[in-house]
Amino acid sequence: MKARVKNRVILFVKLVFTACFIILNPSCGLDNIMYLYGPSVNAPPIYSASNTIPYTNRYFEFTTNSRDASQGDFAVIGTDVYYKIYANLSTCANEYSALNTMANTESSKYNSASSLINSYKFQKLSIERTDGGRNDEAFYEHDGSNDTVTIRLTTYLQNPTSEEFSAFVRFKKNGEEKTVGVPIRYYGNRYFDFHRNATNYYAPSPGTTSFEDDLSTNTSATESGKWYITLYAVTVGRDNAFTPMYSPIVHLGTLAIDANSYDN
Repeated sequence: MKARVKNRVILFVKLVFTACFIILNPSCGLDNIMYLYGPSVNAPPIYSASNTIPYTNRYFEFTTNSRDASQGDFAVIGTDVYYKIYANLSTCANEYSALNTMANTESSKYNSASSLINSYKFQKLSIERTDGGRNDEAFYEHDGSNDTVTIRLTTYLQNPTSEEFSAFVRFKKNGEEKTVGVPIRYYGNRYFDFHRNATNYYAPSPGTTSFEDDLSTNTSATESGKWYITLYAVTVGRDNAFTPMYSPIVHLGTLAIDANSYDN
């Protein structure tokens, strides 16, 4: 009888000790799972044969999420922008549909960035900065703030009447807006103004031009000289082991660039 009571006392002490240990060490044995929410898109342009979109609306814009903030060993790096150039509009639309389903499905949305990069082969958009700086960490670096990023890929019209029709990347933070440079393709500082008279502006030439990994040309062209460009944004973070983590992808829109005309 005494042995049974003694065993009960020992068991009770062990349970109390374990409970106290868990309370005082909440991280012990429990994974601190962090989730990134990602940015919100502002009026995305969606090109189609019946919706060519006026010049004033041919830009991409998103706002970062203040809930995406560093905590403990987890650091928010910023938001990256990915793009892909298509020769065929139907292929562009089909891939958008598949990625959109993935991004809006609870079981797959946190894997959507990995699919975007590894399976669909989207490339990082870069910036040719006016101050000569670089965006090594992310396209736009932020941590716990609501900031706005605006991107015009090309300069519209041969002689634009407004700088608003020129290619630019613009950041707006704490109410202050600043143009920081122009967008360029992921390799070789090549621009998106495919009809301009300079080497860096040349349109893609599938099969003859090197480093065209940002192209989808496995189908026939919808229209000769016309290219369709889709952009996505994804917020990026990492833990103290430098393991990357991504938010669900956010579609920023799709535009067409006509390599036969200044009126892109």
